Amino acid sequence: MTALDIRSLVLKNLAGSTREEVEGYITETIETREEEALPGMGILFETVWQKSNDNERSSMMDKIMETINNQPTS
Repeated sequence: MTALDIRSLVLKNLAGSTREEVEGYITETIETREEEALPGMGILFETVWQKSNDNERSSMMDKIMETINNQPTS
């Protein structure tokens, strides 16, 4: 399966879901740490990033960099 097929599959699987269902998917994926679900989370992030303006992207990058920079180095 190509990357494009995975993107389509993830978005099709979530199509028609309520806000609460999508939030539940995100929360469950984070809480259970299911690595199989990480590509889906990446696809969701990609779609958010593509639809975000410069200010929203900057805010996301601030949060990402804060998280990265607050990790223990050893």
